[in-house]
Amino acid sequence: MGEEVVPREVFARKASGLVREASFLDAFAFGFLNQGPAIAIWMLLSWGVFLFPSGDLLGSVLLSVLFTLPGVALVWGILGASMPRSGGCYVYNTRIIHPAVGMAVSVGDYFIWWLWIVILAPWVADPGLTTLFGMLDMVEAAEWVKTPVGMFTVATTVNLLGYLFTFYGIKWYLLHQKVVLTLSLITLGLVALILGTHSNADFVAAWNAAAAQYGSLDYASMIDAAKGSSPEVFNPVMPVLFGTLGLMVVNSWWAHYGWAVNVIGGEVKRPQRNIMAAQYGAIIVPAILATIFAIIFPNLVGTDFMKALAIADNAGLEGYNMPFPANFVGITRVFLDISNPIGAILTALAALSLILADYIWIPMSYVAGSRIVVAWGMDRMGPKWFSEVHPKWASPVKNLTFIFLTSELGIVLYSLFPEWFAGLAVTATECVSIWGVTAIAATIFPFRKSVRSIWETSPYKNWKIGPIPLVTVGGIIDLIYIGILLYFFYTNPGLEGVTELAIIWFTGLWIFGALWYYFWKWKWKKEGIDIDLAWKVLPPE
Repeated sequence: MGEEVVPREVFARKASGLVREASFLDAFAFGFLNQGPAIAIWMLLSWGVFLFPSGDLLGSVLLSVLFTLPGVALVWGILGASMPRSGGCYVYNTRIIHPAVGMAVSVGDYFIWWLWIVILAPWVADPGLTTLFGMLDMVEAAEWVKTPVGMFTVATTVNLLGYLFTFYGIKWYLLHQKVVLTLSLITLGLVALILGTHSNADFVAAWNAAAAQYGSLDYASMIDAAKGSSPEVFNPVMPVLFGTLGLMVVNSWWAHYGWAVNVIGGEVKRPQRNIMAAQYGAIIVPAILATIFAIIFPNLVGTDFMKALAIADNAGLEGYNMPFPANFVGITRVFLDISNPIGAILTALAALSLILADYIWIPMSYVAGSRIVVAWGMDRMGPKWFSEVHPKWASPVKNLTFIFLTSELGIVLYSLFPEWFAGLAVTATECVSIWGVTAIAATIFPFRKSVRSIWETSPYKNWKIGPIPLVTVGGIIDLIYIGILLYFFYTNPGLEGVTELAIIWFTGLWIFGALWYYFWKWKWKKEGIDIDLAWKVLPPE
């Protein structure tokens, strides 16, 4: 792909040091698990119903699939196959648009992966372990993990595991990922089985029995209390179509995050085929799961009670005294007898579906963040250690260690002051930055003379609709999809799409990223190396 066009000293190393260990299944699992299937379904059935009660659940799943299969999956599949290197959007945007833009967006991307560790490791404590302990009637344990000491202890343990499972190379991470994938599918399947094998009458009877046991609202009383607490959820003014489109924002958790496959593009075997296939699989499988739960959950609990649960889960509801959360996993508890070992085990496995979905984001963030920095280092966008990869483990151990140490500081702050992180609006920012800019890059990819040599060697250069390259069509579809998301992010206050904190942080990061590029360009030019030549080709494998 034109590597010999530029002098070798333009790049920091003759080879990245990373190895192609990931099969199609591994690449699919990376994208699928980044969608956080159990948490994404929770968001749809709880947060989605609360914010967009007029929306049609099944319709929103269908619309999300219709936009993302020909949009994000196609865009990132073609980009990943055309530029099969680790680092994700950094590689694409620096080559196609401009290195300053690519660097600015990538700094924001790196910060988001780092932020996921800082925020989501504590999430294993709450809502993860609080759900588990609540479902097992372990009230004191559930309260302890919510304290600063408990949250820090759990989060640090999880963070250390994420660090260790990635420290010794991608091979060990992928083995660990297979275990998490298997357990995730088993536990989520168990939740579907419990919910799907009971009728509405069964649920009402079981709920009322549990309500009597815990002094909580019974089925009918909970609906009445919810109607009095949040009448707008039961009488929405938003038309059905707009509500359904709004649900697409919540669905983006399982429909748009498969792009993460490309962060390990330089470690995927047969990337020209497997990255594209993994992108599609990472949308289709979660869509099937979302469809199943969008059918069985409202049929089981009833539409009004589903709304009541959403209110209790998101805004709180006076009189709700159940020890388990008011979500699709928590309510399985009413069918399970924890006084016997089998019931307790099944309860724990059901809760584990949420814990696993959250936990895997920690080691995944280590993999992604470290690969982004290696890509910077290969282009001489940083000190020498950025590009260093351990020769035995094929692992960027210094980058991983840096992430661990700095994220621990972040976890301390989150455990003590979680409200500091509340207004960062990460997903809305990703829409503008990572998703939006990369969709623009894909749209113009075939027409940019600066990357003509890369496009000419793409296995998808002849994929067209009439005279229009398919990657351009996919980019336009993805931009329309992103535009819909942004509209609701910025018009629905509950989504917190625009916050002062987010604007300050990410504007600062983008400016820093652009200045970082110009600083290293100036530095290397002083030493006689013209790194502008790097952006015309791909870095070495």
